[in-house]
Amino acid sequence: MQAVIPIEPDDPEGMAVTLDDSHFRVLSDRGKVVIIEFHSLAESIDWFDDFDLMYCERQPGADIIKVIREATDEERRKYRIPLWIQSEETPECCGRPMYFVGQIDDDDLCTEAPPGVPSSGYTIRNY
Repeated sequence: MQAVIPIEPDDPEGMAVTLDDSHFRVLSDRGKVVIIEFHSLAESIDWFDDFDLMYCERQPGADIIKVIREATDEERRKYRIPLWIQSEETPECCGRPMYFVGQIDDDDLCTEAPPGVPSSGYTIRNY
């Protein structure tokens, strides 16, 4: 997969840099929408930083995505992308990466599956 990044965010059809997937990881791939996180950027890209979550759109034909803008918190939740509050790096235990299982925010608890996602049969209630 390749990501096309406009050099100027206000000119999406202007000059761009193309990076292969060794520079980023895909956090969510939902057909036309792809959310990615870069771990290394070209020097000419200065409108976002490494590890920012970026909203991308899949381009027709080849396995190419176009970076559109930074993903919002709402999109992060919608596409179920975990948030490591402690740091940007995935923590390790016993020399192996830990996997995010769940997060409970007492002020904003998701109680229902997003539209189109089958119910697991469990109910979460706020008390």
